[in-house]
Amino acid sequence: MCLCSTRGTSRLELTMMNNKISVIGLIVLAIVLQATASAQTRQQPITANLCEVVTSPNKYNGKVLSVEGILLRGEHSVLLYSLSCRPKAGFDVRIDAVFPEEWASSPNGKRLHKLLFSHRSTANVKLIGTFESRTGPYGPDVAPFRFTIREISSVKKARDPSAPRERHVAR
Repeated sequence: MCLCSTRGTSRLELTMMNNKISVIGLIVLAIVLQATASAQTRQQPITANLCEVVTSPNKYNGKVLSVEGILLRGEHSVLLYSLSCRPKAGFDVRIDAVFPEEWASSPNGKRLHKLLFSHRSTANVKLIGTFESRTGPYGPDVAPFRFTIREISSVKKARDPSAPRERHVAR
């Protein structure tokens, strides 16, 4: 319905104005519906143990996961792994980590970049991303799995596994 004055306006002009308003309304509705649909299609992450993921890769292939692990800068790429999942003959646990664009601009991304590339350290991380296992090998280090990071949730420097643990002696 048009709330404009009808004085001096023909029926044809009123009909055309109402049609324009209807078309604009439909365009706005289509934009809102598309934005809602794309927000709903973004998968919610499944919290998963990284060792379970590489042990049962077909179960997790293509899924958006929330995982905790260690990122290690290699010669050609960055690998994601878990200390609880040791590689053995015939059991390769390497996961090629793929970072999102502009990843180093977020606070956690800056912290991670500094640890991996400035200090050449490993980092304990909590990540959200998509796990892949069917079309590998992945990356320049030919890892059997890939994890495409969507979000870097937390970062802290990893303890050097070769360093002796401190023992607190009760007095």
